[in-house]
Amino acid sequence: MDFKPVKTERIFENIIQQIKHNIYNGNFSKGSKLPSERELSNILNVSRASIREAFSALEILGILETNPGGGTYIVNNVSKTTIEIMSLALALENDETEFIELRKILESESAYIAAEKQDAESIAEMKKYFEMMSVELDEEKNTCADKNFHRALCKATKNKLLCDIVEALSVGIDHYIKNARQQLMGNPRNLEFLYQQHKNILKSIEDGKPEDARRNVIEHIDFVQEELKKLKNTEQF
Repeated sequence: MDFKPVKTERIFENIIQQIKHNIYNGNFSKGSKLPSERELSNILNVSRASIREAFSALEILGILETNPGGGTYIVNNVSKTTIEIMSLALALENDETEFIELRKILESESAYIAAEKQDAESIAEMKKYFEMMSVELDEEKNTCADKNFHRALCKATKNKLLCDIVEALSVGIDHYIKNARQQLMGNPRNLEFLYQQHKNILKSIEDGKPEDARRNVIEHIDFVQEELKKLKNTEQF
């Protein structure tokens, strides 16, 4: 472990930084038990109240968990924490252009990886949601299927970190998909275009064609973005 005596007015922040430093350096990993309040108080030459304040802040962030009578540990499951913090950060940014760019990068590469892995179970899940879509105008059903299709696409990578990031984006993605589809349905032909685009994405993954899968996702997101731009320009006149 790597701790140093604290010499700052904001003592609990310094303690937090040192705990984070130990995580980055690999001294603490998921499930690691931290020294007790008494031990850290002696190591850092600070009060136990300052230790408790730092522990409480890290518990709120979901980094630490305390077992009564059993000590304080680094959490084993960080997914929930990651998702909540990133979701809030992305919501505060509220930049649609950057959001779409990020989504395009993550989903196009997810499609590439999914096509490389060709996991039968994941493809079956994507196919299930695709088959819930239709060219008939049941927009509530189509929107739900659309959102779940994109989630299943990212799950097909079998990359937990990527899935966590995409799940953190999911609140924004769900909102974007719902609003985008509502606007695009002003032109009935768009329903057919969206249906075909999802079909192309699924087929390229099922056929194990990574480059095609990546391209089909980019074409899909670009299409939606361009159509929405046209609608905005029309509204201005």
